[in-house]
Amino acid sequence: MIRLAKSLWPDTIASRAILILVAALLAFHLLGYWAYRVSVENLATVGQDRGLAERIVSIKRVIASLPAAPDRDRIAHDLSSASLEVHWSKVSLVLGSAPGTERTRTMESRLKALAPELAAESFRVGFADDGALGTGDADAYRHMMLVSVRLDDGSWANFSSSTLGVNQHADWSVVAATICFGVGIVVVALLLLRWATRPLKDLAVAAERFSLDQAPHLLSEHGPIEVRRAARAFNTMRERIQRLVGERMQAMAAVSHDLRTPITRLRLRSELLEDDATRRLIDADLGEMEAMIDSTLEYLRGGISSEAIRPIDLASVIETIVDEHLDQGHSVALSGLNSAPVLGRVLPLKRAFSNIIGNAVKYGASATVSITEAGDHFIVMVEDEGPGIPLADMVRVFHPFVRLEESRGRETGGSGLGLTIAQAVAHSHEGSITLENRAEGGLRVTVSLPMRGLPTQGRSGHVDPPFRIEQVIRE
Repeated sequence: MIRLAKSLWPDTIASRAILILVAALLAFHLLGYWAYRVSVENLATVGQDRGLAERIVSIKRVIASLPAAPDRDRIAHDLSSASLEVHWSKVSLVLGSAPGTERTRTMESRLKALAPELAAESFRVGFADDGALGTGDADAYRHMMLVSVRLDDGSWANFSSSTLGVNQHADWSVVAATICFGVGIVVVALLLLRWATRPLKDLAVAAERFSLDQAPHLLSEHGPIEVRRAARAFNTMRERIQRLVGERMQAMAAVSHDLRTPITRLRLRSELLEDDATRRLIDADLGEMEAMIDSTLEYLRGGISSEAIRPIDLASVIETIVDEHLDQGHSVALSGLNSAPVLGRVLPLKRAFSNIIGNAVKYGASATVSITEAGDHFIVMVEDEGPGIPLADMVRVFHPFVRLEESRGRETGGSGLGLTIAQAVAHSHEGSITLENRAEGGLRVTVSLPMRGLPTQGRSGHVDPPFRIEQVIRE
């Protein structure tokens, strides 16, 4: 339930602002409608009481002006209406012993205030519900307000009016106008909010597309002052990052050049050694140092290369890597598509798949490589028969300079940058890389790259069965 509530809760500035606006409008209209209803009902009650008081006075005058009793009773009935029933009798309809209540005293004061003439007369006010009639629950006058006015000859003009009043129905025209008014405000506010938050969207898009290998394009600094400050800060940050990375690359290139010079001199001097075993050990160490320098420089580039993006055949690149391992006597098998056109850079892609396939051969003794397609992506799967990677380290192995000592000892060499470089190259080509331990043992590395360029031309004789791509990295 909590998760469902979180998923339904608005997650953008515009949606939250609209929610706040709708809540405020709803509260405002409810409060306004309540105030309108109260004021209308008060005005209606005052008008109804004033009309009742005036009618009582006028009817009392008419009845008092007639001398004969039959005429008085007939005129009283003729002056009755649906909301006010009038009777003339020798006795008061309201018992003199009826208990006084708060609403009786309130109505009496109101009638006297509205019709001052009644203040000088002897009249009684009561409610049948309060026992003003004293005839029990079966009385036909139940739920009636009763008023008895004494005439000069001692007789009484009795009035009865419903205390329920007229039902106050909702004014649907007012409700409809309120709804239309609120909807109009929400629509206009939505358009204005989308216009006002568009610079934030542009900022988010620019941050997502930020890449060091692209020419810098300054983000437009427009909109509210807070958005302009954020855009200005983003442009400054991007410039600083690009300058920092450029300076670091220049420094590392200089260090690499300075290191390669003594390495080359040591390699030349090792050739003068008469001991072949010592010379081979020195050459191996020097080769490892050069490989570490190359890996570090490749990591610092973050998958970036000065090579232009162009259509390439990913299957041919991988086949070249597999052939190199076969020439070295390694157990590597390739199956699947024989053509996989993509847009990319050959050298970074070759370096990434060389790292992945090289790791499979190094730690799993053999490698099985397959190339398939799934939707609009090419899927390259590299499987080995090694010890695999613990689930707790599935994410950590992508961090730079991380080596799992339990299964990948120092004797295997390496600097812990292979998967880091492969991930950076995949991301720079808008792809992804995932790891998964095989049920039968070993590690499965899956690289997904988008299809681009020329259409697929053909397939090899053997094609792996279709499989489901899943995110297998778990923290």
